[in-house]
Amino acid sequence: MVHREGENQGEEGRITGSGEKDRQNAMRNKLIIGFFVVFTFLSSCNEGEVYYRFQPVKNNNWDKQTTFDFLLDSLSVDPNKQYDIMLEIVNSNQYPYQNIWLFVQQNMTDTAFVTDTIEIKLADSHGKWLGKGSAGLYQLSVPYKTSVALDSTRAYLISIRQGMKDNSLKGIEKVGVLVKN
Repeated sequence: MVHREGENQGEEGRITGSGEKDRQNAMRNKLIIGFFVVFTFLSSCNEGEVYYRFQPVKNNNWDKQTTFDFLLDSLSVDPNKQYDIMLEIVNSNQYPYQNIWLFVQQNMTDTAFVTDTIEIKLADSHGKWLGKGSAGLYQLSVPYKTSVALDSTRAYLISIRQGMKDNSLKGIEKVGVLVKN
């Protein structure tokens, strides 16, 4: 008996056919389910976030003259809701202090700019870092403004500059702003 390619030789000696297709279908189904799970996870992580951006600190040395500007324009906000503004700091275990002073200039509540001086505690009195993280990097999110009404037709600017005595501040990796409801 001669078998042609594509014909079954029984369960044990299948030359081609549905076995390969079954594996391909199973792999495709796993990929689809995997993408769905990842998409669902990522979309649930940013629930309520209107704006979330980080800017890296060059060479992890924040120069006293360096200002990080966060332009919040074309925000998708509801004028009837109140929003919270968070400042985000990512530091390494190379940061030499327990706190950081920031000068934050913003026009969130008016068209005129206001400068706030803010102290953020990065470590407790025993030197344990307060942010979430591991492997020597810690991210801390602290409230800056709460219950702020925002207008989707306005552009807002938040500028952040370090206010420590050091001209170059080692150990700060990133600076960020989060706006959420």
